[in-house]
Amino acid sequence: GGRGRGRGVSNQPPHDQVTGQAHTLVCKQFMAGNCPHNPCNFDHVIQLHKDIQNSDIDPSQNSNSNRGYNNNRGYNNYNQQTQEKHYFPTTDIALWNDPSGLLKVFTSSHDGHWKLYNATSGFSKEVQHNMGGKVNKIMVESNFLFCAFEGTSIKIPNVKAGMIHAWNLVTPGDPPIELHIHETSPFAHGGSVSCFITKGDMCVSGGTDYAIRIWKYGATMNSGKGGFKLMKECFGHAGSITGLLMVGTMLWSCSTDMTIRLWDSNSNYECKYLITQNTEGSATAPVTPTGQQNGQGVGHKDAVSDLLAFESQAGKFVLSCSLDGHVKVWNSTNGECLSSTDHGVGLVSMALSADAKGNAILILGSTDGRIFFRCILQSPKTPQPMAFLAVVDGCFAECGHTSKKAIKSIKTGPSGTFYTVSDDGKLCVWQISDFNLN
Repeated sequence: GGRGRGRGVSNQPPHDQVTGQAHTLVCKQFMAGNCPHNPCNFDHVIQLHKDIQNSDIDPSQNSNSNRGYNNNRGYNNYNQQTQEKHYFPTTDIALWNDPSGLLKVFTSSHDGHWKLYNATSGFSKEVQHNMGGKVNKIMVESNFLFCAFEGTSIKIPNVKAGMIHAWNLVTPGDPPIELHIHETSPFAHGGSVSCFITKGDMCVSGGTDYAIRIWKYGATMNSGKGGFKLMKECFGHAGSITGLLMVGTMLWSCSTDMTIRLWDSNSNYECKYLITQNTEGSATAPVTPTGQQNGQGVGHKDAVSDLLAFESQAGKFVLSCSLDGHVKVWNSTNGECLSSTDHGVGLVSMALSADAKGNAILILGSTDGRIFFRCILQSPKTPQPMAFLAVVDGCFAECGHTSKKAIKSIKTGPSGTFYTVSDDGKLCVWQISDFNLN
């Protein structure tokens, strides 16, 4: 254990579920930017470039603020034990190349603000905008900044609903466009907005009110200033919507109700497929999905927390992750389960990146603050797909996300960089070096 607590990231490295072999630990000193050992007994694969306390201190000092599908899973007393300051959760990240080509980073937080950092000047904070309520999602698309937050409306005072505002970043001084269900319902969702995506001139939102809403941009709305009109509502989930993904003509959605649904845009978004833990199937996987041998279904067995599209020469796929610890790979057109891989801890967020050689790397954020790395496809060093590569545990590494709280969002940038935010209130900037897969 001593070696792991020294330069390594974890004193108990996970075993590869394909080969059963334990993995070399990630070098803590290399992660922090300077390893004096040559050769080094630990892997030089991940570096932490920046560790920013993004959110404000939560004055309530409530260490049990995480509920629902993003709870701390047994770590609620961690702050009390370490007397660590408790910050509002940082919930999302968005990357934006401004008109001059500079990389900017937006963050959203339950402290009520979205913030803008300049990635090319040491991540100096350029803007801090108060939305007056918890900010749950942030996204930049086609030079629009979309912000989903909890706010009140004039029509229904003193009651917070799910709002979505969109700023045109070309003319940021203009008032934002607001997405409203109806003039008598001037909000986007009755509950909080829990996920949001865009596709062309369309955007799709999901909420804690169990509803999915599809909006279409119209340049002539709002006296020629542009706006979004509600085109369709999709109902069927029995829990908060946690993920949305548009693949071809199919809209995929996932929920805390443990299900995945596929809605067909060619038939007015009729739900064509419902995937539950009782859905029959025969997944062929590096790791046999738990329960396959006793006749249980291929669906997730806890809240489904995120969806991700992946395309290769073999076809188009959708990845899902869940609090049941599994990542599942699905055929994107018919929802057939192709593989399932367990991590032994609840998973909250996912992103796609690549190493220096261009190998596709899956990055996963867990409920306890760990970040997992897998090679999605076969490579000379990984004969099986979804091979385990590494895990970063900030608690053992004593850097990055150190509070054993959920990694809420992961976004990838250029040159192997990726960004994570967590319920610990931090924004961390990382870079994949080389997993030596070729």
